[in-house]
Amino acid sequence: MTCLGFCRLTVRICVLALVASSIAQAGPGDWSGQGPFGGSIGVLQADPTVPTRVYAVTSNGFFRSDDAGTSWAVRETGLLDAHPTNGVLAVSATSSGILWMFDDAGRLYGSSDGANNWLATGFVLGVPISTNPVGLAAGVGNVVWLAANSGGLLKSTNSGVAFSPVTGGGFPVVATTVTLVATNPHDVSAASQHVIASTTSNCNAVTGVCPIYVSADGGATWTASNVSSTVTQAGSAQRLTTVAWGPSGNIYALYGDPSQTGTYLLKSSDNGANWTPAGVHSGRAIAASPTSASTVWLEPITPSNVPYVPVSKSIDSGSTFTPLPTTGRTTNGAFVPGASAIAISPSYPATPRLWVGTQFAGMFMSNDDGTTWTSSSDGITATDIRTVVVHPVDNTRIFAGYGDSLQDPSPAFYRSTSIGTWTVSNTGLNAWQLRTVMIDPTTAGTVGSTVMFAVGSGYDTTATRTLSTRNSGIYKSLDGGLTWSTQNGGIPAVGSPATGHYAGALRTVIADPRSCDARGPTAAVCDTGPLQTLYVTGGGRGSTAGPHPYRVMKSIDGGVNWADSSTGLPPDMYDQIDPNNCPSDTVDGVTPIVMDSTDSRILYIGTFASAVDAACNPTSPHNASGVYKSADAGATWTLFSNGLPTYPGSSAVYDTLSLAIDANNPQTLWVSTIGANFDAPGVIYKTIDGGANWFASNAGITGPDVRALLADPSIPGTIYAASGGLGPANPGGVYKSTDGGTTWMSMSVGLPAFSALALALDPVDSTVLYAGTTGGVYSIVQLPDGDSDGVPNLIENSGPNGGDANSSGSQDSTESNVGTTAPGLFGTFGWQAGTENATQAARGALLQQTLQSMQAQQLESGLDGGYFTVQVNGGCAQAVDVAPVNPGPLGKDSVPHHGTYAYPRGLLRFELPLCDAASVDVIFNAAAFGSGWSWRFYGPSTPGDNSTMGWHDATSLLTKRTATTWTMTLAKGQFGSYRPAVTGSILFEGGPAYAETIFTDKFD
Repeated sequence: MTCLGFCRLTVRICVLALVASSIAQAGPGDWSGQGPFGGSIGVLQADPTVPTRVYAVTSNGFFRSDDAGTSWAVRETGLLDAHPTNGVLAVSATSSGILWMFDDAGRLYGSSDGANNWLATGFVLGVPISTNPVGLAAGVGNVVWLAANSGGLLKSTNSGVAFSPVTGGGFPVVATTVTLVATNPHDVSAASQHVIASTTSNCNAVTGVCPIYVSADGGATWTASNVSSTVTQAGSAQRLTTVAWGPSGNIYALYGDPSQTGTYLLKSSDNGANWTPAGVHSGRAIAASPTSASTVWLEPITPSNVPYVPVSKSIDSGSTFTPLPTTGRTTNGAFVPGASAIAISPSYPATPRLWVGTQFAGMFMSNDDGTTWTSSSDGITATDIRTVVVHPVDNTRIFAGYGDSLQDPSPAFYRSTSIGTWTVSNTGLNAWQLRTVMIDPTTAGTVGSTVMFAVGSGYDTTATRTLSTRNSGIYKSLDGGLTWSTQNGGIPAVGSPATGHYAGALRTVIADPRSCDARGPTAAVCDTGPLQTLYVTGGGRGSTAGPHPYRVMKSIDGGVNWADSSTGLPPDMYDQIDPNNCPSDTVDGVTPIVMDSTDSRILYIGTFASAVDAACNPTSPHNASGVYKSADAGATWTLFSNGLPTYPGSSAVYDTLSLAIDANNPQTLWVSTIGANFDAPGVIYKTIDGGANWFASNAGITGPDVRALLADPSIPGTIYAASGGLGPANPGGVYKSTDGGTTWMSMSVGLPAFSALALALDPVDSTVLYAGTTGGVYSIVQLPDGDSDGVPNLIENSGPNGGDANSSGSQDSTESNVGTTAPGLFGTFGWQAGTENATQAARGALLQQTLQSMQAQQLESGLDGGYFTVQVNGGCAQAVDVAPVNPGPLGKDSVPHHGTYAYPRGLLRFELPLCDAASVDVIFNAAAFGSGWSWRFYGPSTPGDNSTMGWHDATSLLTKRTATTWTMTLAKGQFGSYRPAVTGSILFEGGPAYAETIFTDKFD
């Protein structure tokens, strides 16, 4: 129940006295990542001083390769906001291992060891740097340059600790919007380094040319460049967007207004003092040879109505370009993914190595000057997985689909035949992205002839990339996902003459389990197939007022032909009174669809909508959206949304993006809605009368934005929910309910903050759960955990006092208010090694061996006990995700005059859902804390605010009771908790610390 006022919670924690270096990332019952590797590459830079080292900023964080791109590893130790995506990175060309990077909150970090460790410089950019990869440049020595957009041009002479605005010396005194800064990497003196700054202020109204300023003396004086451009765009802001510096003052740059017709290639042979067109070549990524002034590479911007041109090379200073071969650089043997970044080996041409980062298909590398290419993404966990499915017979075979790639190729479909090993398997799959992969269970007896369907969005041809050439988005495989074909039958073509079949981006596909023959809708399900009746949902083809067809499609011939099945869904409405200020009122599409397990005629769908706010036009009609039900196999649909939340002043329900139905009681369903307040917990509603009435059913959900629901068909009342999260200060996770959704418990230890977007259970062993995330596929083996605190029974039963660590007379594993675990288990139990497919007995035996090894290590170290126990008393009756935390990846915790803190006991993390306030007792075995010890909190100083993440003094939260015991006072929405108050939850992470300058032996 929810705490009213100040509820008292006592958490007794006895922590193993092990040094932090012995703590690893994964533990028993925790999530572990498996790949697949790849994703979106935003920035790619080769280290000028280490030829085999390459850096990449991706859609899921920062990575480094030490073997020329063969393998990659995340390098984020010390970043307060993990997994930065903005791509603002600068690498020193003169000092080995020196680099700087902004996180997504605008904090600047520096590294002196090639990104092994990052340290915040203390500078925070007040003006959002957005995703401007050309906004940061390394000077010589301690000089760093920053193009702060409307904040002007800034310069630091102390390695980014502080910046000063650049004015005077020829640079405009008045505020100038600076969008790019670049430095000549070949200069070795700060006083004579060449610097270029491009602006979007004081542009020529006739030609659209904006000023470019150049300094030849490290910024002491500036002159305006002479820009001779044959491409003018009156009224637009033409400026430099990317700069590639070659030898001897030769520069190539992309120039123009990206929001208009693209950017064009310019060149300069005098360090940017004068610019001339290098032919009329539009592009989005360039790279220059470090040794040859006439060699440059370009990723062209290809108009939508002409064939795509891949990365091209010029050896005549950009006058002409020759497309590089694409052998090995396709996603399915045909589609060539567009390049978002190009890097050249600093030893080129002696080492003719090139790297290409793509928009959605990861990294490619060539060791022969672009003649042949190989995938170079091993270790880059940035794939956006929106669908996961496990083969119903062979559970070693897992399938995953890449999502959110709209107009550029992604690998789309992955197959795994062993844990952590994935293969792109999309021959014939003309899909840019996939949202659902489905297996026909009646054909699964032989893996090689399993029938599979997938839906998403894609194109008919490799020639162009426009919506008009998009195919149906429905794909079928007859050989277990090895090869695919597009299913367009019956879907209206676009254009005259027809150029493609376009039914909008598709979301879900399901099959009628009784449709292998003429049996009735309530007969037994089919044993042999294939199944013939399928349903697909998606965006449809709406673009004008009126009916919006193909939001639901149906096939009765195994997917060969499709018919619109949207009758009863509301038409689109377009406001006619004030069309310039009021939005359209539309039901934009259908996301989930589920079928009654006992009657194939009964179907439910969830819709997402655009709504006209009543304040905008109170007389406008409003479309009804939410959940719709069909009792006639999709022939007609009726609104069943009573009780679901609506937009203010509208009958449109908040987007319903996931549905689950109870296979054992199909009158029971759950739906998640996405509300206006994304800080609030994701909301789940439940019906027990077939959708006639809905009521909130999400007690215990703390993460925002629930995107997936999954009901376990083998265990009545067990359902899972996946929450995406809003960053580290309000993380998402996976939640489990064993009482039909009345209460939910987080099971998110080890899962990334921006995480779960899809869920799948192993059909052979339902204790194994998979999650599709923005960082690939994660899995967890659910060991028995009777009290849902995140600690398996086997561990609690091996704790102090024979498993009764709180001396209550009962095993901790049987008490819902008690949890016992130990940091020493970190990294010692490797589920990720392939034990997902082991039996429970084998898992238990392995864990027992692990515990024995840990206990032997404790005795050898002279340590006694070593567990910490969480005991909950009072109104706040549950702790979840109780776990030790490795402080190492969090980076150095230093405070002036106090030295650098260390954590020989590790850190603690736990969450208290449905809790307003709590008192927490923390007791450590085998460790006495004398004077001088303090507590540190790692998290946001302002709950829910990612920009305030970091190390903080938590002394005010604690009172020392004895030499081994501390009492902590916490409250929701107050310092000491991650999440904002609206979540009704307290999430704490921290621990006792000492300053190395005081306690050199780590003990008082």
